Amino acid sequence: MCRCLNQSNRPPDQARRGQAIIESSLVLALVCLVLFGLFEISQLFAAQEILDYAAARGARAETVGFNSFMVNKIVRVGAIPNAGRLINPVVSGGPAAQSDAELARLPLYLGGENAGRLPGILDYDHWDSIGIPVPAQVGGLIRERIGQDYDLRDFPFSRAFYSSDILSLGGEAYIESHYPLYMYEDYVS
Repeated sequence: MCRCLNQSNRPPDQARRGQAIIESSLVLALVCLVLFGLFEISQLFAAQEILDYAAARGARAETVGFNSFMVNKIVRVGAIPNAGRLINPVVSGGPAAQSDAELARLPLYLGGENAGRLPGILDYDHWDSIGIPVPAQVGGLIRERIGQDYDLRDFPFSRAFYSSDILSLGGEAYIESHYPLYMYEDYVS
């Protein structure tokens, strides 16, 4: 009888191993979920920094007196890392070939005089999600704001962290207004 009581108090080795596997699987799933969350947060932080950079490029263009059409093109070029997949030109050969095509087309895009022809020169999946820059004078400063409806569907577990497929991000930059110096005709250097 002692022998039966001793065996009934201890679970069999197979049951303990099965319990350990299940516990390890649950912990591993939670750790992976946290790591994916940290990865998504870092991606969103990078996207926010890119929008701030694009706003700064737009503010710089505004401060030297470029018109709104040119400022819009400069902001779009500054936001290329957030723009998604390259649609036009169609490039095969991987990231190096895409980079070469972009570098060759950027001067053509920035020099384009007609908004209708620009998508034929250079176009991306999510360029339409980047808002038109909104410049404003704040004292002696130019403030440039842009926004983007950032697509979260490319993230593997976005639904675990966000209730929507789109997240609104914004970039903002301030720069001192220098355009009177550039536009003053009688300026002597």
